[in-house]
Amino acid sequence: MRHIAADNQAAALRTGQDILESTRLLGDFPQAGRILPEEGRDSVREIIHRPYRVIYELSGADEAVVLRVWHAARGKPEL
Repeated sequence: MRHIAADNQAAALRTGQDILESTRLLGDFPQAGRILPEEGRDSVREIIHRPYRVIYELSGADEAVVLRVWHAARGKPEL
């Protein structure tokens, strides 16, 4: 969000809050996202919050740990 904040702090705050809100679903449904195609492991998944990819890993049956928020225009995510 730093790059957004450099131009517009309010927009950066809104974007961050929107992304955070989209991850709340994972608290109840950690397997809601699709398996990350680049990883190919069942435990690494993503949810899309356009244009961002929220990449997370399943930690046990009922917990999701966010690994990275990645702008889709940047290509393959670096984990």
